[in-house]
Amino acid sequence: FDAMAACTSCGNPLAEGARFCPNCGAPVSAAPEERERKVATVVFADLVGSTKMAGDLDPERTRALLERFYDAMAAEIDAAGGTLEKFAGDAVMAVFGAPASLEDHAERALHAAIAMRQRLEQLFGGRLELRTGVNTGEVVVGAPREGSSFVTGDPVNVAARLEQGAEPGEILVGERTVAAARGAFEFTDQRTIEAKGKPDGVDARSLVRAVSLTRPRGIGGLRR
Repeated sequence: FDAMAACTSCGNPLAEGARFCPNCGAPVSAAPEERERKVATVVFADLVGSTKMAGDLDPERTRALLERFYDAMAAEIDAAGGTLEKFAGDAVMAVFGAPASLEDHAERALHAAIAMRQRLEQLFGGRLELRTGVNTGEVVVGAPREGSSFVTGDPVNVAARLEQGAEPGEILVGERTVAAARGAFEFTDQRTIEAKGKPDGVDARSLVRAVSLTRPRGIGGLRR
């Protein structure tokens, strides 16, 4: 006889023709969560000076300031073809090369980091600065869920460590990103920063400038 179908979420047996699981309520048509591995570039950036500014402003003005920051950063990330992963307090995380694949994800991420820094200067005139970490590596890409990351893996953690190790206004870049974008950008000499969980630290270089003034826009794979 035919085996009874089971819920893909909880494993509960399902009656023939059932549209929802009687145990957990999941739609019967729902497939198990798909996860894949991709090489992508992660950008972490956070505001320096926002705590002091928030102390000088009332909560409404602080919220309005952060909303301007979020909107501006999201616009620059989108313009470079990246995906806004999440905002957390006064920090931003973006991914280039996932979920949509991009051959030039490292270059796009670096162009976005520069544009984000410039946009912040235009908005706040030096009252606030960005610390930024950029790192490339193999990440695990899952289904987007509200309140959680859809991209995970060691490259994400390293990008966060680079952001924490950056000076105000600095874009600190991992060596794999540097190798992928070499020729299109100028970097300082290598230095090693301390990083939790990395006994030997993390090698990185500070981004000086883009050699080309142009930057990629939109989704990759559509160029003529």
